[in-house]
Amino acid sequence: MGTVGTGLLAACGGTSTSAGQSSTTTLAAPTEPAFLYPAFPIGFGGSESVTVAGIPQRVTFVLRDNVDIMRRTAPESTRISITLDGVEVAGGASSRHDDGIITPYYPVVFTPPAPGEYVATLVDHPDVEAVTFLVRERSEVSVPLVGDQIRPVDTPTFENHRGVEPVCTRAVPCPFHTTNLNDFLDNGRPTVLVIATPGFCQTDICGPVVDLLIDLAPGRPDIDFVHAEVYVDPSVFQTGKFPETTPAVSVNELPFEPVIYLADADGTIMSLLSTTWDRSELAEALTAI
Repeated sequence: MGTVGTGLLAACGGTSTSAGQSSTTTLAAPTEPAFLYPAFPIGFGGSESVTVAGIPQRVTFVLRDNVDIMRRTAPESTRISITLDGVEVAGGASSRHDDGIITPYYPVVFTPPAPGEYVATLVDHPDVEAVTFLVRERSEVSVPLVGDQIRPVDTPTFENHRGVEPVCTRAVPCPFHTTNLNDFLDNGRPTVLVIATPGFCQTDICGPVVDLLIDLAPGRPDIDFVHAEVYVDPSVFQTGKFPETTPAVSVNELPFEPVIYLADADGTIMSLLSTTWDRSELAEALTAI
């Protein structure tokens, strides 16, 4: 997961892995979770919360044992309870998601009733430290959310990089750079915009999310797909400095990446996924448009 903040945007992962990493790896002997790790911006410690009250929200968690993130040893499901002022507002089993990615995660979708500090706990492991995260008023969050219009922005294409080098950091550039996003809008077709840096999002929390879209896009020829990179020139990292972010990041005022917006024919965002998702969640999101 990358975080865009005051002068800081950290890449998802350092090295690439094979496209569409399979989730069929045989699970190792189970270990007990020692930490509940939030895979979304919680609003504390320098991260800017974009979780808002009054509409359905998706928050994601990763389990860690005493050594590392639980990958092969992660359970098939875990029970996560979310409370506000000691009152449970969401609870139940959350299934392990790792279809096509390396790091399993556990999503919880719920509608926060009010702004405030929420607490997430592992029900079956009460000794594991809880996670506190901030829920804000919708008016306090500037990023586009479900129900908003997808924001117009000129995105780089193979014919016009618009100063972004490379136009795609994937080892083999993805096919979603043939047309500028602004040329797709208002054409009466649904649109999917993924903002991610595949050269860095492969092995850590976020996973190879562009590869997942490559897998699923052929099944939806009725949708226009666009990929926008996060950095104008990621080679700047080699100088010890921080690279400029692309207009797709700044126009959407993103404090994190990756994110994928799925909009219907009139440009209304019907679904979005952020920070981490797998093939099954992406396939379900595509059905919303």
